[in-house]
Amino acid sequence: MLIRIICLCLTMCLAWGSLPALAWDARVVRVEDGNTISVSKAGKSDDVEVVLRFYGIEAPTLNQPFGPEARQRLAEIMPRGTRVTVEPVGESESGTISALIQVGGASVNYQLVMEGLAWIDRQNCRAIFCRRWMIQEHQAVVEKRGVWGLKIGTPPWQWGR
Repeated sequence: MLIRIICLCLTMCLAWGSLPALAWDARVVRVEDGNTISVSKAGKSDDVEVVLRFYGIEAPTLNQPFGPEARQRLAEIMPRGTRVTVEPVGESESGTISALIQVGGASVNYQLVMEGLAWIDRQNCRAIFCRRWMIQEHQAVVEKRGVWGLKIGTPPWQWGR
């Protein structure tokens, strides 16, 4: 039985892409846009130590419809100084960390999708919970929340192409 559990855990880690990273706490220094924040790991420091991008989602840029609203909502959810829990998923060449971010135990990534202020990054969101996020994204589409209420023919993930 123990061998089966170990094999299951290893299979899950391999399916994820690597061993799960350890979560750590940080404080928000600045909200950059609808899915990027700068944080400090050190207590109440205002020095930006890490730039985080929300894993699995895309938000409109500031010059797109709902871009300023996405940034504003994120700033309401996590104003400067808010303590966040960061679970890194990957890192870009520029050093930006892709992460799952929680405030008070609630996933901010998920909340932005629910509110229609972000959509699922279908090419990169591969974890099992991405399916649940897609259900919430569909609900936002049906209820025309956020970007889904716009009467445009271009899907959000194709803006700017």
